[in-house]
Amino acid sequence: MIEDILRSVLGLPPGVGKINRDLATMRELTAPIAQRIIPWEEEKELELMSLNLDHKTQKKGMDRFIVGQIKSIYFEPMVAFAYKDYLKGSREALLYCRTSQKELVFRIKKRTVDVYLNSGQVAVINMGSEMYGLKSKSILGQVKRYSGDLLSVTVKGEDAGHLFNPLSPHSSVQRAFYLIKKLDPEEQGIFLALGLYELLTRIIVKKKKK
Repeated sequence: MIEDILRSVLGLPPGVGKINRDLATMRELTAPIAQRIIPWEEEKELELMSLNLDHKTQKKGMDRFIVGQIKSIYFEPMVAFAYKDYLKGSREALLYCRTSQKELVFRIKKRTVDVYLNSGQVAVINMGSEMYGLKSKSILGQVKRYSGDLLSVTVKGEDAGHLFNPLSPHSSVQRAFYLIKKLDPEEQGIFLALGLYELLTRIIVKKKKK
């Protein structure tokens, strides 16, 4: 606790111990939602995810977390998530996502984002929204602007689909993703990681600025 206060006062990023404690809290706070998440695995089911999000701020001790869920176009919970800022005016943050099959953690740092899948780090996202494999160092995928309402998601150098810009006006049943090619399980994982990171950080950052 004292270390956390000193880091905050000095403007230092959180240590590993703090990150792990916050991650445990995020699992606890999202557990009620996670218990209701519908099972989905197949490629076509990814397109059932909507831009319909419920999220609110919850306090745990001295810390504040944004906790919520992403619903399907049929208003069923598909993803539980939690987010925490560390330093005001900085990118330092932690984003946690849970589906019925996967746990994704994004450790957002000053210039990069460490991506963890089921407790093991698998990739890094740079400032250009490019995701690199942790071991291969090759580009796994990227998100870039396609139009005012669409973001293009590439996987392994090929256009894989689009993310509808969550900051544009949409109906409550607007799909979040549109796939333009068939994806194998690994490619689906890359697409999901990039898509969830872009979708949630865009919405949460907008909420914080209000």
